[in-house]
Amino acid sequence: MKLKCPKLLITTSKGKEKQAIEEIVNILFEHDSEAYGAKTEFDGVVLVYTSLEPKQALNIIKKKPTSVIFKVVPIEACVKTSLENIVRKALEIARNRIFKGDTFVVDCIRRGRLVQSSVIVERTLGKAIVEELGGIVSFKNPKYIVRVEVVGEITGISVLKRDEILRRRGRGGTVK
Repeated sequence: MKLKCPKLLITTSKGKEKQAIEEIVNILFEHDSEAYGAKTEFDGVVLVYTSLEPKQALNIIKKKPTSVIFKVVPIEACVKTSLENIVRKALEIARNRIFKGDTFVVDCIRRGRLVQSSVIVERTLGKAIVEELGGIVSFKNPKYIVRVEVVGEITGISVLKRDEILRRRGRGGTVK
């Protein structure tokens, strides 16, 4: 059975998940009338499913104000949660972007207990990228962020540039 992969992960306040879904679905509607969001078992975490490419959806959201959304993370691929699956899929994606000498950082957010810890994911994957692709770890100014979002049994993975994760700034309601 193929894993249904969300295209975006959104964070919001506990209890604001339905409102966050409404905001995102309304923003994406004119580009994808079938887009939908789903609450997860984790407070403040919403998964968005759309036919749009993750970064295309992100760019649409970037241009619109929101009121309850904290963060929007594009998801390029999903795996059933396990350390081995995460490392394999992340390397597959990174091979097309991170080359010898490129700087990167692995950022893992773990929700649930199916991987031992986010630090173990970060260190294991970081070591694999250094050894197999020749990347250089940089915590201060990485060219790429290898983002690993563990949400229970499903893990979303992306290789992003800094401006490809949206963070809400201030109380004005816009996402930058």
